[in-house]
Amino acid sequence: MIRLERYNYWKLLSIALILFLAFSCSKDDDIIQDDPPPNNQEPVKTSKTFIYDTFKDKYFWIEELPDLDPNTFSTDNDLVNALRYKELDRWSFVTDLDEYLALFQNAQTKGFGVRMAYIPVVGDGDHRLMVGFTYDKAPMGLAGVKRGWEFFKIDDKPIANFPDYKSILAEFDTDSEVKFTFITLENDTVDHSMTRTDYEINTVLHKSVHDVDGRKVGYLVFESFLAEPSVNALEDAFEFFVTESVEELIIDLRYNGGGSVNTAYHLLAQVGGSDVLNKNLLVAYIYNSKRSSENQGLYLGENYPVKNWVNLDRLFFITTESSASASEMVINSMLPYKEVKLIGEKTHGKPVGMEPEADSLFNLLVAPISFQLVNADMEGDYFSGIPVDYEVDDDVFHAWGDPNEACLKQALQIIAGNDAPVALKSASVRPVPPPLKRGLQEITGAY
Repeated sequence: MIRLERYNYWKLLSIALILFLAFSCSKDDDIIQDDPPPNNQEPVKTSKTFIYDTFKDKYFWIEELPDLDPNTFSTDNDLVNALRYKELDRWSFVTDLDEYLALFQNAQTKGFGVRMAYIPVVGDGDHRLMVGFTYDKAPMGLAGVKRGWEFFKIDDKPIANFPDYKSILAEFDTDSEVKFTFITLENDTVDHSMTRTDYEINTVLHKSVHDVDGRKVGYLVFESFLAEPSVNALEDAFEFFVTESVEELIIDLRYNGGGSVNTAYHLLAQVGGSDVLNKNLLVAYIYNSKRSSENQGLYLGENYPVKNWVNLDRLFFITTESSASASEMVINSMLPYKEVKLIGEKTHGKPVGMEPEADSLFNLLVAPISFQLVNADMEGDYFSGIPVDYEVDDDVFHAWGDPNEACLKQALQIIAGNDAPVALKSASVRPVPPPLKRGLQEITGAY
């Protein structure tokens, strides 16, 4: 039996985080810190024993944990891999605490700031590399590189001459200046030389309003659920939609790998409106057998601080297999309350979340899967992904907001009263997302 409780906003802030191979905290005191040993008789703690003890307490599949000596493993990652329940757990990880704080508290990371889409075989067999998105303040964004551009050369070597995707990505793993040659959406060839650096992420990649037979349709591309920067960006976006009096809304989560549960609740309040604010259950948390008394349901209480929201009967979501965790939670939580249309590809399949534990002594943060999430109808067993209503390939050959982009075109077409499937004719092969490591990088998917 799930114990349901009503939580106000301040209690909500302490709830565990939802992640896709990563997680977030909104304040330093959200991180669970180790208590000092009560006396000098305690055995010496290592990073391995800290990880193992955390799993033995919090791991959702606690019955599947192996009995082992953690200090026999060479690295922390090796230990976590040994502890993971391989049948279902693709996500539990350990990471550097400083890197986590930079990304999730300050929305900062390092790189060129670009997500790529690899087309393995096109026409005569050559592969292609497309720009999926760039961050505004990253080197790629500052150079003016846009979604829909094509990488033509890297340091004057044609993309077609690289043997595979892995060899291409190796060119991004450098602190030296790199020369990139692109083909733009206008079919111009341009060169940009740049060096990877630290930058601030903008999680709202695009917002616009489209007119469909006199109806105003809001379109939002939201890339990750980071903490305060994401909340502020969402407020700006929904203020725009409210001012424009949108009558339909399309939320594009195709590259959104998850993040902060607090930010996910903020988006739920904005898209759920009066259906969820102050009254209805959104999510229930189910913990392991040791912690079943902690099972709880969460509501958006009367003090929840959302300024701008919409009251709509229908919502559209654009997804891919990169849409995970908090993205899936938002979609699943809306199913009992709204007519929901999913367009694109089925989602990743992560109906579980993490309660991270941090240890400043070892500068690490361990994130074991700690709970499963279900909606108000107690549904949430989507380990194989949430299926779409309209299957459409990720069209990386058009800019954000272009009504001819296949997924957006499908949604606009449905709103216009035509639900015929849209065929993507720009390429014969579905784009392949970048291979990512389990952990922080999979939130953004960017290099």
